Amino acid sequence: MKYFFNNFKFRYFLMILAVFMLNNCMTGTRLDIRGAVPSDLRGTYTLILYGCTSADDLKNLAILYPDDGPITFEVYSLKTDYTVNKGLSADQALKQAEQFLTCNMDYWKTQLSKIVAKDGTIVGYELRTLYAPYVFGMTNILNVDYSLNKNKVTVYIDLDPEIEKAIETTGHIPHRL
Repeated sequence: MKYFFNNFKFRYFLMILAVFMLNNCMTGTRLDIRGAVPSDLRGTYTLILYGCTSADDLKNLAILYPDDGPITFEVYSLKTDYTVNKGLSADQALKQAEQFLTCNMDYWKTQLSKIVAKDGTIVGYELRTLYAPYVFGMTNILNVDYSLNKNKVTVYIDLDPEIEKAIETTGHIPHRL
């Protein structure tokens, strides 16, 4: 039995099996991201502000979705990692999101995108922090996945694997200067 756990092929097989099982746990339809402009937003929104727990927190994101819509959003994370504000006008929600996302010392600008279902329906919007290309070697360092199951969108937020690996290897946030 000890031979199996020390065998590279067996450990590799277990790792692939675990990834496959985790993939199957993410049930639902994957949603797409497309460019948006502030004038696209009308009505009142619920605003989810994720991250900004410290000046060097990299996983920062704002999600806006219509208050009167049938679809709700849930972040796959601890409740202490985000806040939810309801009943905001589009202008208020965008302004709060913009202010919130400037929390990181390496902030460059934000990018507004619409979250779109397969049939073309816009279910919400995201505003994410972009970093100057010379800081990390890329502007967008987040991997964000949206999964729609019935009337609930589950949001999975993670760092780009290259950035994550650099942090794990060095013990601090990598700067490319």
